[in-house]
Amino acid sequence: MKKIFLFAMNIVLVASALAQKQVFDVLNYTIPNGWDKTEMSNGIQLSAKNDGKENYAIAIILPSTTSTAPSNENFNNSWEKLVKGTVSVSGEPTMQEPATEKGWNIVSGQASYIDGTNKGLVTLITATGNGKMANVVIITNTDKYQNQIVDFIKSLDLNEAATAQNNNTIPGGNTVNGNPASPTNYTTGSGSKNIYSITVPPTWSLNAGENSLTLEKNTNAGKRIIEFMSMIKSSGSLEKDMEHIFFEVFDGWSLHNSTNDLLFEKGDHEKGLTCQGLPYYMLSNSITKPGGDVIKATVLIIQVGANVAIINTADKILGGESEMALNFLLFTLKINGVAEKNMDYKKQLIGTWASGSGSYGNSLIAATSYTAEGKYYVLTQSSYTVGYDYYNDLIKSKQFKGEGVFAFKGNVLERKAGSGPTTKYFTRFYSRKYGNNEWGNVMGLYDCNYDKNKIETIVPFHKI
Repeated sequence: MKKIFLFAMNIVLVASALAQKQVFDVLNYTIPNGWDKTEMSNGIQLSAKNDGKENYAIAIILPSTTSTAPSNENFNNSWEKLVKGTVSVSGEPTMQEPATEKGWNIVSGQASYIDGTNKGLVTLITATGNGKMANVVIITNTDKYQNQIVDFIKSLDLNEAATAQNNNTIPGGNTVNGNPASPTNYTTGSGSKNIYSITVPPTWSLNAGENSLTLEKNTNAGKRIIEFMSMIKSSGSLEKDMEHIFFEVFDGWSLHNSTNDLLFEKGDHEKGLTCQGLPYYMLSNSITKPGGDVIKATVLIIQVGANVAIINTADKILGGESEMALNFLLFTLKINGVAEKNMDYKKQLIGTWASGSGSYGNSLIAATSYTAEGKYYVLTQSSYTVGYDYYNDLIKSKQFKGEGVFAFKGNVLERKAGSGPTTKYFTRFYSRKYGNNEWGNVMGLYDCNYDKNKIETIVPFHKI
């Protein structure tokens, strides 16, 4: 069953002259030989005749609807509503290469499903163009009708040309949906509100408009905005994606006192995994416009299968509001519809971690050691940098300020000392560097019982 459409789904939707075409809405199609056609209030259903053995195959052509969202977003939303709302799929869809016909973007994917005792394969084809979205859903529990289904897919073609192509791939281009890709005019569509699962950072507010999704905060220096953008096709490399995306997002801006090709050499870098186990890459740099102020721009991209999600913000050069909010978000931010990967947080934690007064812990102010047995020790403070052996000796001689036990639930670290209460911290392991310097591995903690009226700076802990 898993392979029955591998050939069919790689076919671009083209016209077929082998049989009489019929028209429904923006699609032309040919009824498979021997199939029945049923007109419904919400579309056309084509179905194979009952063979008496409970085998079935159904193709449903739905009427087009208005949509300004990119094609990938339309597919994701349709998959949630039309497929997952009908059958229980076994996982995320296997995506086929996107295609283009008459200016329409065509995205397709398929997955195995279970419907009671029935097992089969469901396929969704989504066409986006002309401010519209059209969908075709195919469901079957057998490969008996494979040839008819392939012929049906071949027969599909669009009967009108899209006057404005919904281009949802930034790399190599200068526009998104026909407009310059900037933080103020990138069209996210209402479906973007269904992409992200957001825990709003303290002192910030969520603004979910018809075609936008932002976090906002009023400060003494003006409003700060974090914008959540639609997903686009990935090149397979977050670094290559960032190279194109950064100045597509901040269109018309340039690096301060540098040429734009030094984007990476002059930037602040961070990479790691989200709480779902999705790779992310965050880059900040100082940008300006002729005669304008210099600002600190940040773009965060997250790998979501063959796509990347994009989040951007800007702040004053010495401002920290946006940075603190992004750091908070990365502890809890999720992409809806994506399965979480199992990550061994305990394995990453084992060892001695210290925070310091310098960016790289040059002057240690606290150190905690975590053991494989699930115990932790808060060690004597030091005013200078020392190695792990020093702290290991402190543990052996019991020269520590406190001890307790720890465990993980997801990315939440639970610590308990003696008869005291359990404290819980969101945990994140990531890497940071400036420009061409070496990457440094760090850990960040944020109290789960955080003050809703105050946002905290993340203190990085370095493993020693």
